[in-house]
Amino acid sequence: MRLKFEAGKPFELKLGSAPSTGYLWEPLTAPAGLRLTELAMEQAADPSPGDGGQQVFQVQAKQAGRYVLEFQYKRRWEREPIETRRIEIDLY
Repeated sequence: MRLKFEAGKPFELKLGSAPSTGYLWEPLTAPAGLRLTELAMEQAADPSPGDGGQQVFQVQAKQAGRYVLEFQYKRRWEREPIETRRIEIDLY
């Protein structure tokens, strides 16, 4: 996945998640010059029991360039993720 944003302005990344199952997205890497903060969980507009939502991360970088973020989807007590995601970000 590749995304484009303006350098110096914070933006959000939203990753589908189901925290009631114990699974959460964890960042594997945060390149130098990039600040990554987990903000919150957003629920679906009309959730049913067991529905997931989206994990929201705020990202900010001061300099233009290409950055790569990697996330793994796993339970904190397990070693192996069930999914990994690589996101390329172009800041102009």
